[in-house]
Amino acid sequence: MRRSPAWLSDDMALALAAISPPLRAQDVAQAARDLTSCAAPAPVIRHLLKRGADLRRARMVVEALGALRDIPTA
Repeated sequence: MRRSPAWLSDDMALALAAISPPLRAQDVAQAARDLTSCAAPAPVIRHLLKRGADLRRARMVVEALGALRDIPTA
């Protein structure tokens, strides 16, 4: 798997992919990188739709990634 942002663990990427078939952990990690670089959800959702996710699950993954990204770290 390509390197995920520091705020996304490999386990979380696997978990989000598992509840969003046919996405893979690599797809979730790419979405996290994209969300970090552009911060706009629409292009990230579009990418997940192209990977085979349905709209509801793509939005759920992006919302979860956004929440993880915004959690303050100590």
